Amino acid sequence: MLGSNTGDRKAYLDKASEALRRYVDITALSDDLDNPDFTGKGPDYLNRLLTGTTTHGLSSLKETLRQIETDLGRDRANPQSVAVDIDIVVYGDNVVKPSEYTSPPCRALLDGQKNQCPLPTIEKK
Repeated sequence: MLGSNTGDRKAYLDKASEALRRYVDITALSDDLDNPDFTGKGPDYLNRLLTGTTTHGLSSLKETLRQIETDLGRDRANPQSVAVDIDIVVYGDNVVKPSEYTSPPCRALLDGQKNQCPLPTIEKK
């Protein structure tokens, strides 16, 4: 799941999607979805879901995604302004629930309660 809540949100998601293509064979992308910031402290998010395959292990992929976020301007010292956030929702057969996954929309997607589009997964090749 990709997300951005600052600047040209769509451009950030496009740049993140392109950067991911170096590490993930993207097989499907969702339409972009506007979601309110559930904390009420920041601007609304634009989210995009993707499905793909990779040869990278989960830990390695997480580190790579964090670096992509940083390269695209994510400032972790300012959590209300997120240039780009990249989270793995499903890896192989496992639902990945990182500790920062506390937003109701994300939990609903993870729990399959609000699936308006297929739950994205990253399969290991």
